[in-house]
Amino acid sequence: MELKEENFRKIADDLPFGLYIVEPDRTIVYWNKEAEQITGYKREEMVGKHCPQSGLFHMDEEGRSLCQFFCPLLATVESGEKSKARVTFLHKNGYRILIDTYFVPLKDENGETKHVAEIFEVVGPVEADSRLVENLHEIAFHDSLTELPNRLYMESILKVRFYEYHKLFRPFAVMFMDIDHFHDFNIKYGHVAGDMMLKSFADSIKENVRHEDVIGRWGGEEFVGVCPVPYEKDAVPIANRLRDVVNQAYIIKDGNKLSVTVSIGVTFVREEDTLKSIVDRADRLLFKAKQAGRDRIMIDADVPLVGKIERADIR
Repeated sequence: MELKEENFRKIADDLPFGLYIVEPDRTIVYWNKEAEQITGYKREEMVGKHCPQSGLFHMDEEGRSLCQFFCPLLATVESGEKSKARVTFLHKNGYRILIDTYFVPLKDENGETKHVAEIFEVVGPVEADSRLVENLHEIAFHDSLTELPNRLYMESILKVRFYEYHKLFRPFAVMFMDIDHFHDFNIKYGHVAGDMMLKSFADSIKENVRHEDVIGRWGGEEFVGVCPVPYEKDAVPIANRLRDVVNQAYIIKDGNKLSVTVSIGVTFVREEDTLKSIVDRADRLLFKAKQAGRDRIMIDADVPLVGKIERADIR
């Protein structure tokens, strides 16, 4: 008997436990009503998101991030076997909840895992003071000025991307971005204007990235982007768009319209890469872009170039 999708949803929404379903790359495609009740996240907030960016931040009972070190969802995709674990989720309101969760492969007629269902129920609260936990989480992972992820969070995302690259061959590009002549801007217009420009820069970027891309503040006027792409040439239009929107952004200071430009270094993951090597290479490419005259993109691969984009041989 074939179960229609509408009937499946009615049944799944009446279940007394949380249920969500992901594709092999961990994109969430279904989220039931009990999952909404347990986590605080509505279906429309979760469907279409990549699980590591869902906000749940799965951790084991020792406080280790499962997205970084061992993802049970990916393990189920690879093994095709059911498994269970006791983990914690971060509730939308900021406190952690202890969860018993079961991972079930959903296979096609050829026995290939096409989706994984995560079924979960609450064991009990881990943190009582939800406001304190929420504040600690914001401090730990977000930059207060730009409201972008901070360096610690971006390093975690890079670890996840490396895991996915080696386990699922899901390649990615890293972009280092730096506001041109920002030191001079601060001296000329003051630090208040500098902070306003950083916020404008961040807001422009947030509105112009794909949902799977993650952009964060690395430090000072330097920002980093981690973008899943099949080939490095696919990162070029992303970098071009970000450069264009930054060039169009501006602030008003004492009646004057002030704007900046940005230089970007773009590199593609390599088999031998580590977190340090790919970050260092992107940073060197950014430096090359600055040396070449700023307001441009520097890449390290043989891809078609349009606009202010140049190549550099970075090994």
